[in-house]
Amino acid sequence: MKRFAVVEDREFEIAGELFRWIYPYWEDIAKVFDQDTTEDEPTNGAAAKDPTVRDTIADYIDRIQLFIDPEFNDGITRWKALAKRKKNPIPHAQFAELYRWLLEVSSAPNPLESSSPSEDGQLQTVAT
Repeated sequence: MKRFAVVEDREFEIAGELFRWIYPYWEDIAKVFDQDTTEDEPTNGAAAKDPTVRDTIADYIDRIQLFIDPEFNDGITRWKALAKRKKNPIPHAQFAELYRWLLEVSSAPNPLESSSPSEDGQLQTVAT
């Protein structure tokens, strides 16, 4: 019999802040995936506008929010503050790395089997 066990290790640390991740509500993550699909399609002969670097990073920040547990230490408010922090900011590439990792752990049959720290140690899972 296949058992879909509850994952115990749902915490991660980035830029010195501890967060807990959750599985995004299916309609919210489906909307993100649909947006990605439609951005690749031509729009009635009009050239698609290339996103700016600022738009891309802001999109990662918004998408990551889907995974932040709002009930764990006021996660959403802390995430927004962390993303805007100018002193000791999150390096821009880590937004993309964190988002990819969250997709990986939330999509894997057993998320703990696929989690791994980044090479520089900035993003890592924390055992509860």
